[in-house]
Amino acid sequence: MNVATEQPTVKQLIATMDDAWAPFHDAVRALPAQLLEQRLGENGWTRKQMLAHVAAWHDITVERLSGFHETGEPAPFLEDEDAVNARAARGAEGRTTGEVLLTLDESFRRLRREVARLSNEDAVAFDAWAARMIAGNSFGHYGEHLSDLIVRR
Repeated sequence: MNVATEQPTVKQLIATMDDAWAPFHDAVRALPAQLLEQRLGENGWTRKQMLAHVAAWHDITVERLSGFHETGEPAPFLEDEDAVNARAARGAEGRTTGEVLLTLDESFRRLRREVARLSNEDAVAFDAWAARMIAGNSFGHYGEHLSDLIVRR
């Protein structure tokens, strides 16, 4: 779905989220816990840190959509992306893989519920602000990280 050129409905956004989440989630669940602790590249995150990063962006999207519901205006993003990513990675270090996986699943459910609260008009208002943010922090984001879940032998 190209939210820049289409006028997606909330139902379409949720369906696209679900369609992208399923293979991502299946790939996560197929990996043994010890592989979630492995680094992605020599100096990269662990898979567990990457999953915490995905959950963090789910949560940011929920917060911004919630603000939009309250004010009717796009909620600004006031943080530095690199700082958010670093905080998510640090936060994963002291948690078990099970805790990170539970957080990831819960964050997706919260995001899905918050998206469902949108009207079709809300989704495309302000040059499709909500739809573009949802795409970038859900189905577009899963595609960016799906290859991180493939174990090369």
